Amino acid sequence: MSTVDKALDILDLFAEHRPAIGLSEAARLLKRDKASTLRYLNSLESKGFIEQDPFTRSYHLGPALARLALIREITYPVNRAARNILKKLVADTGETAHLTHFSAESLTHIAIEETAYRGTRVFIDPAEPLTLHATASGIAFMSRCSSERIAGFLNEPLVVHTSETETDRTIILDMVKQARKNGYASTSGTFESDVCGIAAPVFGPSGTVCGAVAVATPVSRMNPVIRGKIAGFVIKAAQHISRHYGANRLPEQVAE
Repeated sequence: MSTVDKALDILDLFAEHRPAIGLSEAARLLKRDKASTLRYLNSLESKGFIEQDPFTRSYHLGPALARLALIREITYPVNRAARNILKKLVADTGETAHLTHFSAESLTHIAIEETAYRGTRVFIDPAEPLTLHATASGIAFMSRCSSERIAGFLNEPLVVHTSETETDRTIILDMVKQARKNGYASTSGTFESDVCGIAAPVFGPSGTVCGAVAVATPVSRMNPVIRGKIAGFVIKAAQHISRHYGANRLPEQVAE
């Protein structure tokens, strides 16, 4: 492990639930001796990446990170980055891609990129919320929620969108478990009768799921081989967007 990696590992220790950290705790979490840990702490402090509280002697994130974050947002905003990732996803799959965030018990569209590679394509209404139980995005989102939270979602009346919309809570839970195992969800005809969706969860700065990125394709173009290829691209796109959102440690996501 390089010197830079060792220093960056210290920065990764900071989180919403751990805004400050002491020398002993940092050494314990990193499984290093105090002398080497202190050396990296001092180096990071000298560059302004962390600061030490003179009273508690604990360290917290420093102003250099705020400066870099501001520069990043000015020069390469998160929304633009996410759109560029969606454009790459469209280029990779040849299908329409979209990004959603959780809001008011459903998923709301943040960005949509339609494909220009197909004569027949899926049109997505940006104003229409996606129900969690009936969409690949919703199943992918729930796959990274707690059991209690999922139960709360499924205790609400489940809207029937098409003849394929699943309302059996046991079956929906099985779909969620499969999505958690695979790292992505796939549905066919459950929200719109002729549309297949493939989605992966997106995570925010705290590491909790905040939405999903998905590809929508006509059912007529879908088969197991294409589904597997698209799933791999969707998972990578979700990971890239999550990192732009500030999520450093992502749950393992592997397409089968």
